[in-house]
Amino acid sequence: CCLSTNGFWGSKAFSTGRAMAVESSIVTRPTFEWEDAKIAASSWGSFDLVKMLPSERDQNFLLSSKNSSIEEKVVFKVHNPSDSPDFVDCQNQSLELANERGAKCQKLLRTLHDKQKTTTFTGKTAIGDGPSCLCRMLSFLPGRPLGDAVADTRDDAAGRTVLWEKVGQAVGTVTAALLEFDHPAAHREFVWDLRNAEQVILAHADDVRSDRLPLLHGFLHQYRESVVPVLAQLRMSVVHNDPNDYNLVVDESGDVGILDFGDMMHSYTCADAAICIAYLLFHCPDEVPLVDSVLPFVRSFHACCPLTLAEADALFGLAVMRVCTSVCMSAYQSQLEPDNEYLLISAGPAWKLLERLAGCEGQSESPSTVFRRACGFAAS
Repeated sequence: CCLSTNGFWGSKAFSTGRAMAVESSIVTRPTFEWEDAKIAASSWGSFDLVKMLPSERDQNFLLSSKNSSIEEKVVFKVHNPSDSPDFVDCQNQSLELANERGAKCQKLLRTLHDKQKTTTFTGKTAIGDGPSCLCRMLSFLPGRPLGDAVADTRDDAAGRTVLWEKVGQAVGTVTAALLEFDHPAAHREFVWDLRNAEQVILAHADDVRSDRLPLLHGFLHQYRESVVPVLAQLRMSVVHNDPNDYNLVVDESGDVGILDFGDMMHSYTCADAAICIAYLLFHCPDEVPLVDSVLPFVRSFHACCPLTLAEADALFGLAVMRVCTSVCMSAYQSQLEPDNEYLLISAGPAWKLLERLAGCEGQSESPSTVFRRACGFAAS
């Protein structure tokens, strides 16, 4: 596809965007040692620490269980102190509903004695109590992150097609499961809400290297031209909101599971598809057109959670906006915590992807036309 780099924001747009308060949750991420956290984990039994799992905003301890009544490996999650009990309850209900509807997700484990889903852990510091954080115990989904597993299909186009179909099924099943679900805590302001993409990009443009700004200029111009006109027609529902290539796990049989409901919210129903497409594009071989590369995913997602015509039209543009949001937030967050490798996982590849998108020329059909056809709609 070709996303024009013509068209620029005025200075007023920059100043308006900068006025938007955008804070990063990494500032309040808990930093407990296992020797302290295991006190809270003991409500579920006795465990040994295997390793820490990466997270932007929470702490995840991969544990081996000493209990015969619990799964061999589990994940003890210590939530960011900014997560309210209502929001954690929203995650719990969504996770249970998704499992009931056939999605491959982690399962909630209850405490041994009072069968609770969560506990509260207050850390100690030299001067008194530290932050109070909600904690949960979750089953462990074995497998490799999609971002690593896709390397097996580097020279196997057919294998990559099957994998993308599995991803579409996994993500589409979760989105479909949550279509009728609602929770007050899901209605929130969040920087990773695709509805806020333009504002977030504007708010953090000053954190981006000046030589890269023309790329962002062009993509936002294209978004305003081709996506904004159909936004009012998009459905709204509770969505996972972060099916990226490190929240998707591929097991030995090739089935795909989805992790981490911590970004979930009420947003565009097609947000999960758009966000996932954004990360699948990172793995598109140079010789394959970007739009064509994700068609197996789009068809599979559509089979599990049928898209509307307006959603098919908006999908690719929203995916590009997710990439633009990612590079802007990475620039901002890296200033706050420059040694955190997790924050830099996708920054370099994302800029390369944007350059590739901007350099595409000569495409005979627009992404919306291609996606319409993939979903069985008449091409525009």
